[in-house]
This record gives sequence, structure tokens and C-alpha cells, in this order.
Amino acid sequence: MEPVIELVSTGDEVLTGLIVDTNAAWLSQRLLEQGWQVRRRFTLGDDKADLVELFEQRSHHADLVIVNGGLGPTSDDISAEAMAAAARVPLEPNEHWLAVMAQKYASRNRIMPQSNIKQAMLPRGAELVDNPVGTACGFAIKLNRATFIFTPGVPSELKKMVEDEILPRLRHRFGQKGSSQVRRFFLFGLSESGLSDRLDHMSWPPGITLGYRASLPTIELKLIIERDDSAATAAAEAQLLEEVGAHLVARDELNFTASLGPLLYKQALTLFEEASGGRLTDTISTITTEFEGHYLSGLPDSAEDLGLWLRRSARPLALAIGAEGPDGVPVALLTEQACQVQTLKLHFRDPLSRRRLLAFVALDMLRRHLQGQEVMIDYDILPCSERVTLPS
Repeated sequence: MEPVIELVSTGDEVLTGLIVDTNAAWLSQRLLEQGWQVRRRFTLGDDKADLVELFEQRSHHADLVIVNGGLGPTSDDISAEAMAAAARVPLEPNEHWLAVMAQKYASRNRIMPQSNIKQAMLPRGAELVDNPVGTACGFAIKLNRATFIFTPGVPSELKKMVEDEILPRLRHRFGQKGSSQVRRFFLFGLSESGLSDRLDHMSWPPGITLGYRASLPTIELKLIIERDDSAATAAAEAQLLEEVGAHLVARDELNFTASLGPLLYKQALTLFEEASGGRLTDTISTITTEFEGHYLSGLPDSAEDLGLWLRRSARPLALAIGAEGPDGVPVALLTEQACQVQTLKLHFRDPLSRRRLLAFVALDMLRRHLQGQEVMIDYDILPCSERVTLPS
């Protein structure tokens, strides 16, 4: 039976939005990759009564609760104190962790502040969860049905502890891998709301749900598979690709170095760009070293003019991103067969986002050509005002 896993994020700064809770999102994703799906997430401030009430309540409904934050040395770090109150046990010093902290400070030629002793005060019966990075140890404790695992809020410390300490404990308790599977698809050119409109109304096989994560310039779409049914999974994937497959740029991992690098091997690629501000050159440089890049001013701002200009360069394979004009920004791909150009309108105000999108369009056109696909398609997030195809 699938374990019920829940997450709790603590801290006034998280509750009020002063900092973004990236820890919970990362942890949910990491657990899902291992086949364990998080059922619920809670966010609470630094209020002991609220924490005690939540811990006691969730102890009857969850199998595992991972609590993030509130293990520091200051007075508002009250997670351990609240857990002790919920379990009706006292806090006791963990002598091993006191020695570990003292050694960490000694290795830096510093004396440990007295306030740090608080970080070694754990509820009676708790098992220490090692933190090799920082001074706040984690701990695990059983209450009613649930096992609670407490982690510090510093992202680098959390991630190290998850990999080294928490995932091994979960595998020991729940098996090497959970029953859920995730298939990831990276899509370009669709908005999150537009993608939802396309897919959410469709009927999907039982045990399969969709998950979305927007991260400009792409959207990560997940098929979350809760049961081992290869036929249903294949049907769901076929249904998804039938609807949005034209926008698929990668599966499982967005890694153009692995996917495009071999296709560009020994190809003489030339880049010309203006409106993208050098972003295309920066991106291509992470994929291959076999290219020639030019950041120019005064490039044409219409599709036909940029196509004619690029064709005169007489390069076997070239990309060009022109200047921004009244109808948008032209992006061109020159191959031995043709010069294909489209002018796209950008509604994004942030300059960095605009440059990233333009560079990605050019990269997408190149990828499509190299993989034998249609080079120019409609992008919902970048309306096209004109398209031109010129013979090489």
C-alpha cells in the first residue's frame, strides 16, 4: 500500500512570502522521482501552539511527515520544542551532536556560542539524523501512526541530508522504490494555462494524473503513474503527444548538450544576433565549440530582409536573430535547402526573459531541422506576424 507522505514547512518568513519555499517543491519532486508521491503540504509560522496541534493531528493520518525549518539556535526556532510537546516528552541534550558541533567550530578556530547548545536539544526517544554540512542536526521520532523527520531550512543542508540520510531510511522502510512512476516531457511555446486548457478536460486512464511546472522558457509536463499498467501508460503517453507533441523538445531531462551536441558534430554553424543580446551565442557555447558567433547591431527587423541578408552570408548552416521592429523580431535559419524566417511578437517585458525566449526559438528551429521536423510552428506565447521561406 502506498505510504501517506506529508511535508510541513515552518517559519514566519515562509508563511508571509518573504522567502519562496523552494525546499518543499524540490523535496516533492525528489520524492516523486523515487516513486513516492507527497499527499499534502502544510505551511505554518513560528507559533508553538499551531505546530503542536498540527503535529498531533497529522500523527494519526500520515505514515511519514518531513518537517523543514525551525532547528536553528535562535528563539524563533521552535520545531524540536513543539515536537516534544506533541509527543509529551522532555527535550534532552544529545551528547554526540554537542561534540560534533564543538569539533566543527574548533576546526574553524572558533569557540562555539552557547546559543548553539539549543540545536542539540532533541525530544526524548528521537533518533539523530546527521547533517554533515551545518550545525543543526535533524532528528526522527515516532508519534502514533507517523514517523516525523525534522530537517534544517538551509537548502544545501536539506539536499545533502535527503540524499545521504532520509532516502536510505525511506527505502529501508517502504522498499527500494515507490510504486509511482513519473514520465517528464519538456515543452516549448505553450503557456501553462493554455496547456491546461488543452489537457485537463481530456479523459485519462485510471491511476494517471498530470503535473505542470513552468520554468521559462519551457514547461515541464509530468505523467504521474500510480499503478503498474504498461498499456494504460502507453495510451496516456500517446494521447499526450497527439495533443502537444509538436512542442516537445526533450524527455526526462532538458539537456541539449547530449541531444544536439552529436548532431552538430563537424557542422560549420554560424550565429548572428542582435535582439537576443548575445544569449544565443552563450547557449550554443554550452552545446558545442564548433561554431562562429557574431553579435551585431543594425540587423534587419523584418522576415524577408533578414532572410535575404542571411542568404548573402553564403554559410552552409546559420542562425540569425534580427533587430526588433514594429512587427516583432525576425528569427532565421539558413540551411543548404532553404532560408526560413519567422517574425515573432514578444509580450514579455523583462529583458532577460525576452533574450532567453529569442535564443530558445532559434535553438528550437535548429533542433527541428537537425531532427528532420517541421522548422516553423505556431508558438502560443510568441505570436507570429510573418513567415518567409527563401531558396538557398
